[in-house]
Formats: sequence, structure tokens, C-alpha cells
Amino acid sequence: MAQHDFVIDNGTGAAVRADINNVLQAIASNNSNSGALTTNYAYQWHVDTSDGNLKIRNAANNGYVTIGPVATTNFGLMPLAGGTFTGKVTHNYTSSLTIPSGTTAQRDGSAAVGMFRHNSTLNQFEGYNNGAWGAIGGGAGATGGGTDEVFFENDQTATTSYSLSSGKNAHSVSPTINNGVAITVPSGAVLVIL
Repeated sequence: MAQHDFVIDNGTGAAVRADINNVLQAIASNNSNSGALTTNYAYQWHVDTSDGNLKIRNAANNGYVTIGPVATTNFGLMPLAGGTFTGKVTHNYTSSLTIPSGTTAQRDGSAAVGMFRHNSTLNQFEGYNNGAWGAIGGGAGATGGGTDEVFFENDQTATTSYSLSSGKNAHSVSPTINNGVAITVPSGAVLVIL
């Protein structure tokens, strides 16, 4: 542990050399010290050994900003390449959240229950559940008075083959099914076309 005021005092050769060595030790140890440093400079790095965090002095030179724990990879920060949050994530803004968007062929190769994305081939949001990707949203499409959901809206043309999820039923109103498009209805499921 070392800290220094980063001022080399006048003195004998040995005293100046000792002062320079102390400065180098402070630099080499990122100004490690238990608690706050005695002398501070704006933008100064500091490892606080009392809580194990790397900190940086703020621009006003009146406090430290905690970067993260030195014993944790990436100081506990999420890398740009992605990672896993282990706690609740709150998005506190009013604009929008951009979610992953890609073609059907670009779906995650190791899909897991709860995944959510936009499918640019089908132009719809989709989620993964029960071993398959399925459309998200559009369940009612429109509402009546109050919160009554009284309408279901569907596209007018089926351009891509589709398999109903096992254990599910489906309905569609007056769809045109393009040549070569197959609609697969598993045993026990019901597809109603009006």
C-alpha cells in the first residue's frame, strides 16, 4: 500500500531518491490505501483496500467515483460482448428499447425458453417457448369499449410454412395460402379457418 503527495521535496541525494521511490510505489500500486487518500488530484486513480474497489477522483476533486471491485473480472461491469445480469434490470426512460432483430435464419442456434427478438423475415416479434419460436403480440389487435379485447387481426396471406405448437389450437380468417406453403397441424390440435 502506498500513497504520495506527488511532490518531490528538496533534500539530500538519498532523501530525494527515497521520495522518488515512494512516488513510484504509489503509481505502481494505483495509490492503494485503506480509505481516502491524504492528498487528492482530479482524475486520480485509487484502490481503496478497505472495500476492494478501484475508484477515480471526480473532476471537481471533491470525491471519488467507484469503478468496481478489483478482484472481479471487468470490475463487475458488463463487457460489450455481452454477459449475464443476475439482478433486476430497470429501464428508466420514455423513448424506446432496441431489441435484437434478424432473419429467421439468424435465430439463436441454442434457443432457450424466454428468449425474445424481432424477426425481420416475418416482420413480427417472436419469443421462444415449448421448443419453438412463436409470434408475440397481436393477440387481440384491437379493443372495444374499456379494456374488452374483441378483435383478432391476422395477415391476409401465408407466405411461409408454419407448424402449430404442440398442444395449441389456432384460427385465421380468410387467409390466402401461397403455393408451396405448408401449414402443419399436430395430432390433437385444431386449426379453424373462417
